Amino acid sequence: MSKDSDVGIYKQKKADYSERPPYFPPRIFEEYPFRDTRVDRKNETYDSLRQVFRLLELDTGNFGEKRWNPLGGFIFPGQAVLLKPNFVKHFSERGGVKALITHGSLIRAVVDYVYIALKGKGRIIIADGPMDDGDFDKIASFTGLYEIKEFYKDKADFEIEIYDLRQEAVIKEGDEISQRLKLKGDLCGYKAIDLGKDSEFKRGDLNFKSFMGSECSPDIMSMHHNEKKDEYLIAGSFLNADVVINMPKIKTHRRAGVTLSLKNMIGITGDRNWLPHFSEIVCPKDGANIRQGVLNKASERLKQGIGLIKPLRDKLREMVGVTESVKLTGNWYGNDIIWRTIVDLARISAYADKNGVMKKERQRRVFVIADGIIAGESDGPVNPTPKPCGVIAAGFNEFAVDMAVTRIMGFDPMKIPLFRGISANALERLCGFDIKDIRCVSNIAAWNKALSCLRGKCLGFKPHYGWKNHIEAEDVKK
Repeated sequence: MSKDSDVGIYKQKKADYSERPPYFPPRIFEEYPFRDTRVDRKNETYDSLRQVFRLLELDTGNFGEKRWNPLGGFIFPGQAVLLKPNFVKHFSERGGVKALITHGSLIRAVVDYVYIALKGKGRIIIADGPMDDGDFDKIASFTGLYEIKEFYKDKADFEIEIYDLRQEAVIKEGDEISQRLKLKGDLCGYKAIDLGKDSEFKRGDLNFKSFMGSECSPDIMSMHHNEKKDEYLIAGSFLNADVVINMPKIKTHRRAGVTLSLKNMIGITGDRNWLPHFSEIVCPKDGANIRQGVLNKASERLKQGIGLIKPLRDKLREMVGVTESVKLTGNWYGNDIIWRTIVDLARISAYADKNGVMKKERQRRVFVIADGIIAGESDGPVNPTPKPCGVIAAGFNEFAVDMAVTRIMGFDPMKIPLFRGISANALERLCGFDIKDIRCVSNIAAWNKALSCLRGKCLGFKPHYGWKNHIEAEDVKK
């Protein structure tokens, strides 16, 4: 088995997915656990997952044999295994969701190898909390989760569990919320976990009263992030899991630069209003949140392209880049807030026990499998332009995988606030090895080397317009 500092990156021939749930393998592999002989020859993703397992030397000696069990080194019968995909939304302004959410064909393949490791005994849970206006049922339908669930029930008498971790969803008309919908929430409940002095928000001279979240509710935010505490509401299904398979979509992000496995943990929370995303300017007299640039409103509207047809507006935004409006919503390279939330959630996901108590030892094993078959660039994470890459990346350490994938995208990891700003203590707790030891193992020769030795634009992602010319690797800029 490879080291935790190794990151497997496999590039398949065709950058597309099968569209036939429940996504049968392209041929019946020796280890395939079902008697069902149906195949889907267009499902290259299934075999690509096998190849990335080989790159990471998972049970290499048994590859090609019926007993091959690549995940058997850390998943054991009787355990609860949670698959955490990226189910951000059921729609995109760019059209389609292939570049938006983790695809069902990859989820099905992962489920099969988890099932093999469990030997049919244990639990497989697929769970996420989309954005508040995301329709979980539509997402599950798009990804073929219900067909996968039905296949397992019929062929293995095994119940795949599928959960929406949110407590509330909303319906919007434009940008305005028209209706709030109470949801069942996580059947295992939630735990409020306070990191106290270990929070990244306790570093630096920050104004807690200025923190803003997804719905900009400062009254709720201030209850959970203030001078005394920094707490998060975490889903019990996640805390109860023995193993977590973190399955992010490879995308750019308007507030974080990139969204990969560490950012994907936003979805294990029960209330997004507890999550600081950016900092808004505060009026020194009364503390009320105020928008800047009122006198230049007309000019700003022109810069943002308001009133123009969408293609022209998007192009104009990319050309103009960072404006006052962009800064005020945190959609730029100077966002010093959301990366702290990401690091805090990473500590919780690693060290919080089933009761939500922070421990000194890691409480669950995490394995990352990132979907970059069709990734998303430019206006990510919710309106990305599809980026066909044909890539699956995997590894045992979220920090290593995210740094390696960031560089493969064509960006310099140390220009991303998450990697640049993290405290030494948090880095040691989350990484446990020198970042100089991160090594990419790949079927692409130019990528099969130490992270520090990667050169060129690699996949050449376009950053979000608020990050343009600030995160590209030095040998990528034109």
